[in-house]
Amino acid sequence: MAAVQINDIRPGAPMRWLKAGAGDMARAPMVSIGYGLIFVAIGAALSLGLWFVGAAAWIPVALSSFALIAPLFAVGIYQISKHIDEGKAVTFSDVWLVSGEKISQVAFLGLLLIILLLGWARIAQFLYAYFASQDYTTLSEFTSWLLGNPAGLAMAVIGTVIGGMLALAAFAISAISFPMLIDKQIDAATALIASVTAVRRNLFPMLTWAWLIAFWTVIGTAFFGVGLAIVFPWLGHASWRAYQDFCTDCGPSSAG
Repeated sequence: MAAVQINDIRPGAPMRWLKAGAGDMARAPMVSIGYGLIFVAIGAALSLGLWFVGAAAWIPVALSSFALIAPLFAVGIYQISKHIDEGKAVTFSDVWLVSGEKISQVAFLGLLLIILLLGWARIAQFLYAYFASQDYTTLSEFTSWLLGNPAGLAMAVIGTVIGGMLALAAFAISAISFPMLIDKQIDAATALIASVTAVRRNLFPMLTWAWLIAFWTVIGTAFFGVGLAIVFPWLGHASWRAYQDFCTDCGPSSAG
């Protein structure tokens, strides 16, 4: 396992990544937005399932958990950007074509994110059991208790702090690792270390980038989730451009 060379970036780089990501999406709008719609549908199905079983109060936790592993789901978006860079026509089937040796490395990093997701779900369950005096099955009841009761506010604050720490860990692990695995002949451990190193050495711009990702994700979710069909691929393409800024000499490129 050899270390890779990570470039330092300028503080204003995240805005440039967003602009470049929008350019990628404009070059393959049908494929990019179609890919985003698939995951909007998955999130909607998850929310509806919780609603129908009388657990609507868990929808916010489920959606935030879903966001933790979004970088794994964005692998197809990285494939689109890679094809654009190579000057290839992009078709919907291209987003699923990950070679066998890469799948195992992607799956390893994906497993780490899933462990964080399960940890967050377990912590949320514990906090709810500790602070709530009764079951709040509807989203309106839960929201009223969360914002209008001291115990609910305490749970919200503690949950936000813990969730933020887990989200930061997931961000550090995945900031450039998944695009790197798609682009280079490299192992998961090397990609993970490179990603954490990139975040650690460029903390201010990367925290800005994390904030922008969170902000636009909230905006997309606010529009009943439909906005995520645009926001999700846009941020995925932008993450590919972020990776390219960091990694100009990270080992041999894959054949695609």
